[in-house]
Amino acid sequence: MTPNLIKKAGRAWLAAIPFLAIQPALAGSSYTYSYLGTPSAPVSAKPASCWGSACTPSVVLMGGGYDVAEAFRWMIAQAGITRATGGRFVIIRATGTDAYNPYVYSRLGQVDTTTPRLYETVGGIDLGVTSVETLVIPSRKAAEDPFVLGVIAKASAIFIAGGDQADYYNFWQGTALDTALQRAVEAGVPVGGTSAGNAMLGQYAFAALNGSVTSDQALADPFNKYMTIDPLNTSSRKFVQTGSFLAIPTLARTITDDHFNTRDRLGRLLGFVARIGNGCPGGVEAFGAVLGVGIDEETALLVSGPRGGAKAQLVANPYNTENTTAPYTPQNSAYFAKIVRAPSQCAAKLPLNDAAGIQVYRLSAQPTQPSPYPSAPLYSFKVQAAFNLSDWAQQTVQTFGDGSSLNGPYVYGTANGTIVGTQIR
Repeated sequence: MTPNLIKKAGRAWLAAIPFLAIQPALAGSSYTYSYLGTPSAPVSAKPASCWGSACTPSVVLMGGGYDVAEAFRWMIAQAGITRATGGRFVIIRATGTDAYNPYVYSRLGQVDTTTPRLYETVGGIDLGVTSVETLVIPSRKAAEDPFVLGVIAKASAIFIAGGDQADYYNFWQGTALDTALQRAVEAGVPVGGTSAGNAMLGQYAFAALNGSVTSDQALADPFNKYMTIDPLNTSSRKFVQTGSFLAIPTLARTITDDHFNTRDRLGRLLGFVARIGNGCPGGVEAFGAVLGVGIDEETALLVSGPRGGAKAQLVANPYNTENTTAPYTPQNSAYFAKIVRAPSQCAAKLPLNDAAGIQVYRLSAQPTQPSPYPSAPLYSFKVQAAFNLSDWAQQTVQTFGDGSSLNGPYVYGTANGTIVGTQIR
């Protein structure tokens, strides 16, 4: 393999620091690999979510925008990584650079100079991470490469970066890489993703094979050409897919969405959920069993499945005014949506009509700017409020001492391509 340096783009490199020895990338079979730290160091980390021979994967669903450092630290802890065990944190993507390497392989309390907000970095070095490695995998050939599969097989934690989920579908779905990722999930290796990476983690995924879709388009015609939902109705010119990209038990019958508040995506999430359910033609799940999860920018959900059932807990960056968009207030929220009765109208070229048949819970961080506002670095934080993914009906609607809250169910309907009836039941 010929050494090659990846060009910087997206998240910029951190300022030069003596202990961050940047290694050259390796390119072969059209993939690119680079790392910080020592991938060859001994690693004895074991996933914290395994009990005996049973493992329940820990999952991070991140809503895009600036990354949430506390979510990465949770993945490191769930991977069983400590200074005594070491651990390999692997980033995968189809396009882009290795800019996550210095963000994760960093010191606690270090300022990320790639943003004027001066948010913190992850601090992986101090937490025991011995290497952070990035694989750019831009083809099905690269997704079959033995070196790529070897890196995945040795990963202690795996994170799918943002980009275009159509690339992930076309380049990775049904490949040896897909199989290797599923094996990691079954072994309890924590997995996560942001933006397009987040979109690929549910049992169902918006594959964006014909481009993105807006809420207006999804509600005006839930069967429009942009509504490519994997594996419900997707196919590529290169292959036909018949199963999910990943099968994660805690995200069964779930579809996820991101950039939720800033891009007004509640309507399209409702369209996705309706299409998957058997209240619409071609739906394959009981309509009341499909769960849609939408996540705001600069926000993440930590999904774990302890013996008591699956739980989703919110992690967020400090308050910033750019992340507050009506009607998605307060900022730093996650939304859980399901349809509780079959739509009265769900057909091609007709609007989705569902009279007050949609229920939504909102899990939120504190609604106001903390006082005094913390000085740099600005630390991300975990909230007390949580959502029970295992039992939709068993939710405690309340506000917690840290200002976080779980509210709902909000009851909605859709009519003539619009959302109506935003009252709380």
